[in-house]
Order: sequence, then structure tokens, then C-alpha cells
Amino acid sequence: MSDASVIKELYNRCMEMDAEDTIELALSAETKEEQEFIEMISNYVLQVKQKEVIAQRKF
Repeated sequence: MSDASVIKELYNRCMEMDAEDTIELALSAETKEEQEFIEMISNYVLQVKQKEVIAQRKF
């Protein structure tokens, strides 16, 4: 599998996660750096979902 396809698969999997999944994952991180990375991914996913809600005027 090429690096590009790995990144695309990672993106797709991250976008499928919900907030509870990312919280659990961050809490189980082995290092502070890993926890921060997971939190950044979680924040990105939440921002994308927030934009979708705003665009659909579901607030």
C-alpha cells in the first residue's frame, strides 16, 4: 500500500469516528505527543462536522 493510500484510509477512518471514540483513544494514548496528535485529529473532525451542521442550518 502506498503512503498516499494509507493517508487516505486514515482520513476516512478518522472521519467515521465519533467524539466518544476519540476521547477514549486520547485517554489511552501512550505518550503526551500521541495524545496531542489524537486531540488535533479530533478537533479537525469536529470542525468539519460543525461546518456541515451550519451549512445545513440545523442549529
